[in-house]
Amino acid sequence: MKRLCLCLAAAMATTLAAPSALAQRTIVGGDDDEDDDGAPRQAPPPPEKKDEKKDDKKDEKGAKKDDKKDAKKDDKKADDKAKADGKGKKGDKAKDDKKGPVDVLADTDEDKARQKAEDEARKKAEASASAEDKKKAEAQRKLQEEKAAAEEKRRQASRADRLASAKRERAFRRTDGDEFVVIAEVAPGEVKKGKLVEMKLEIFKPLDVPDPKFGSRMPWRNLNLTATVVEPTGKKDAKTVYAIHSMGAPGRYGVHFTPGRDGVIQVQITGEAGDRSVNVTIPLHVGVWPPPDFEEEDKRLFQ
Repeated sequence: MKRLCLCLAAAMATTLAAPSALAQRTIVGGDDDEDDDGAPRQAPPPPEKKDEKKDDKKDEKGAKKDDKKDAKKDDKKADDKAKADGKGKKGDKAKDDKKGPVDVLADTDEDKARQKAEDEARKKAEASASAEDKKKAEAQRKLQEEKAAAEEKRRQASRADRLASAKRERAFRRTDGDEFVVIAEVAPGEVKKGKLVEMKLEIFKPLDVPDPKFGSRMPWRNLNLTATVVEPTGKKDAKTVYAIHSMGAPGRYGVHFTPGRDGVIQVQITGEAGDRSVNVTIPLHVGVWPPPDFEEEDKRLFQ
């Protein structure tokens, strides 16, 4: 019996020991390090660590969030700056919406700058031209004033001689429109009461283009003329009508009369030439020398 128990114990010990040895062989490597065909077995990759993957994903997500935050901050800063300049994104869009479609034919900044330069140059040229015109006008005015002053000086110097000549025969000039010019020569120029006065008339039409025969004066022929002498009487003016006769030369006419009173008499020359008529008046100062209108009438001769 005792022997039988020892055998059973030995058998159990052998059975328990066999799996432990097999497990030891599997862990250490033994024959399992080779495949069935004898090639060395590749070591399996180490197991991934779940915690490390989670950490990597967290870090990646965090980085992306940080990048988005930074991008938003940059966009916000840029938009704030643009708004401060009046050119924010929303403002620009609103302005563009209000402006409507872009005009491709609108002037560019370069065109506007060029146009501005041209305008300034034109204004400068106009101002320069205006200043030059003013200088010329001022020079012309001064020249005319100098000529007038010189003429007046000459007239004053020649006054005595002119009065002496006018005392013998004095001339008057009158115009009636563009058709008639009357030159009246009165002799003697110093008109006296009761003394015969002869008045010779030259009546002509001024010509822009000179005539081969008569030049710039086309004489009026065959005029039917009268001279009405009006003398002041204090109560009622006395009027005497005289016929004017031709002197034989084209445009030359004459009349004689005798003033009856001192003072200013008016000699009215009237007449007709077909469908045209002439009417001029010449004043004569009777009993006064030198006449007060001497200088004025003398200047009219050269107009």
